[in-house]
Amino acid sequence: MKKKSKHLLIFWIIAIPLLIGWFYILELKKQPKILVDVAQKVVHTFPFGDEMDTAAELAAYAIAQDGQEKIFLILLQNNFELRPGGGYIGSFAIIKTLDGDIKEFTVHDTANFDGRIPDTVAVPYPMQETMNISAWKFRDSNYAPHFPTNARHAVTFYRMAGGEETFDAIIAINADLLDAILEITGPISPKGYPGTYESGDALLRLQHQVEKAYKEQGIKKGDRKEVMNAITDEMVKKISKLSLREKLQLPIELIEHLNNKNIQIYFSDPQMQQLVESVYWAGVVNTDWEKDYLMFVDANLASLKTDNYIKRKISYDVDLSKPIPSAIATITYNHTAIKRDWMTNDYQTYLRVYIPDKAWFRGQTGNVTGPVYGEEFGKKYIGFLVHVPLGTQKTVRIEYNLPREIKNIYPYNLLIQKQSGVYDIPVHVTVSGANDMDGEYEFIMNEDVILSEQN
Repeated sequence: MKKKSKHLLIFWIIAIPLLIGWFYILELKKQPKILVDVAQKVVHTFPFGDEMDTAAELAAYAIAQDGQEKIFLILLQNNFELRPGGGYIGSFAIIKTLDGDIKEFTVHDTANFDGRIPDTVAVPYPMQETMNISAWKFRDSNYAPHFPTNARHAVTFYRMAGGEETFDAIIAINADLLDAILEITGPISPKGYPGTYESGDALLRLQHQVEKAYKEQGIKKGDRKEVMNAITDEMVKKISKLSLREKLQLPIELIEHLNNKNIQIYFSDPQMQQLVESVYWAGVVNTDWEKDYLMFVDANLASLKTDNYIKRKISYDVDLSKPIPSAIATITYNHTAIKRDWMTNDYQTYLRVYIPDKAWFRGQTGNVTGPVYGEEFGKKYIGFLVHVPLGTQKTVRIEYNLPREIKNIYPYNLLIQKQSGVYDIPVHVTVSGANDMDGEYEFIMNEDVILSEQN
């Protein structure tokens, strides 16, 4: 294995909680007392409980001395170009382990890989109409808001391209995780490349490097992503020099990204899948919730990397005082960019709004195409294209009747699920006719939210 590939692997081992246990076991062997002492101090003030136990179980699974080869498919998603499951899949990696040791590691450019997939699978609506794509491929396999569905689609396309591996786990990681790691390590200056990468602007700088700057630097298109190896080399050096306390901040940061769906995990083993679902790390659409429900899901279609400049705001008004309860859900898009460039354009999204089964849509405004209605994951949805020109705002409003049963479920409660790849969404909820839950609620959504927990 080449040094640069090994360093890239080390970075993703650090980045993926499933594999992070290797670091702790090595540290525990070297300095058990100081690790335990520091860990106790950190965990004492740590806001998560069950999540830490689950992370430990995942680590134990990854390093188990059981003589069984484990194979992991890692989907690397760019949420500057949002897809329902997080972001455009520009690359993917395959990691093979045996008894906790790395046996094989390969990285693939998805665009090259898709050339081996026959053009036989029709694309989901409205990709053909908006992007002139005639066949569905691996790069867009995450077209559902439900990660287990996306994971199974990714495996299907992998097999269509001739892949034969059976994966023990599929893990999706959004590009924003790079900023989170740099927040801990500090700035990185990759050898052989200009500039410094630091938390807050690293993704923009990296995007510019692989899309534009590589040409000016005389780098071949096929080698344009080698900058990640250089970044990884420096990052690994920085991480190795961190104090033990700083290293212990890594799993804390990663658990936050699991909670906000920046990292999503799917296991082929039902018991392991149940484990990640129990702490909401599986990116599932909740099919067991029987009370009120809402989820907005965007797909950036032909808008380049414009999601970097889109700010969202959600409001929800529910009235349970009438014989037939009603609701109005709105989402406002603020396009903060003011001019077009190589990565920014007018925003075009295919928006789907998921609401309770048995609800009835009454009307909508703000859409530019006629609505499409459907049912999946135990929910109803309405979908249509929305355009947001540069430097403008657009509000989409959905009106519908809720199922009558909502009135009879006491107490009223609402689950709002967040799409992977979007963050810091202001939400305003107004409830009337629900007795103890009547009132207004305001919060910033960075993970799935249950209304009663916002009191």
